[in-house]
Amino acid sequence: MASGIDTLASLVPLHTLAHVQSDLAVTSKRISTGHNVADALDNGAIFAIAQSVLNQTAGVAAVNSQLNGAQGLISVSNAALGQASDLLTQVADVLTRLSDQSISSDTRAQLSTQFTNLLSTIGSNLGTAVYQGTNLVNTSGTVGVIQDVLANQLTLTGQSSTVGGVVSNLSVAGAVSATSAGSFLLNTFATELNNVATSLNVIGSLNQGLRVQVQYNTAISGALTQGLGALIDANLPAESARLASRQVANHLATQTLGIANQSPAVLLSLFR
Repeated sequence: MASGIDTLASLVPLHTLAHVQSDLAVTSKRISTGHNVADALDNGAIFAIAQSVLNQTAGVAAVNSQLNGAQGLISVSNAALGQASDLLTQVADVLTRLSDQSISSDTRAQLSTQFTNLLSTIGSNLGTAVYQGTNLVNTSGTVGVIQDVLANQLTLTGQSSTVGGVVSNLSVAGAVSATSAGSFLLNTFATELNNVATSLNVIGSLNQGLRVQVQYNTAISGALTQGLGALIDANLPAESARLASRQVANHLATQTLGIANQSPAVLLSLFR
């Protein structure tokens, strides 16, 4: 900071210069950080509130990250169940052909092999529907996923009780005989096909619930961010204009102080 001769004429511009330079530093900080309150030195109370809001926003972001992971689990489960449903359509075709008593023994053997292979593929798909170590299709209980910053859990229902016995229930020797294939198609198969459809419905509902929760959390995060901005964000256009005016004021105050400091020197020169 500039200094002046300790005279009344220099003290006034010196004080003005100090005030202008302090104001200039504040404005420069606001522009460089983009915040009216960048730290506790600016405003301790507002900064403490802002930190609390920031922590809550970070918590919501973490929750949504977990919910997005749960949506991955739902997507994998849906893919496995959807594929199983498609394959069961082929199984129905095979059972229909097996119920025809006029087919040859060789044809019946080929259809039986096809029937077995289809069930094997269904079982494999359902057994490998794993996402981050969890297989919701083969889970008998429930899986909880955090849904908000209060650690409330959104419950994902395991589908083992519904589709866990699809393959074993369909893998019976009587299904490939001419006398039982038709009855099997209309009873046991129809039941298991309905079970897969039920699980698909549950998975779809769970996905909708997750999507709604993510949307809600995103809205909350946006509201928190908006509120935080109202607390600490600087009005950059106004601060830029203020910076320009403070720079001009700083230049004028420096010149004024220089002129004030010259006056005693001029007076002393008269006595040389």
